[in-house]
Amino acid sequence: MSPKHNFKEMSLSQLKRYILSHRDDQEAWEEFASRERPNAIYFNTDISLDSQTEQLQELLQNDY
Repeated sequence: MSPKHNFKEMSLSQLKRYILSHRDDQEAWEEFASRERPNAIYFNTDISLDSQTEQLQELLQNDY
């Protein structure tokens, strides 16, 4: 049996490396999915796709 890992203490990068070599570890996947992404761009999905596209174009023009 392998040792228990503390995924909450791993950096996002460490967790990603772990998952790439342990793809069946559901607990690791759940922790990875629940993490905030500091560089992520979020869109309001309650608006039209055209509006989302416009917002993305504005972000890209302004280098976010």
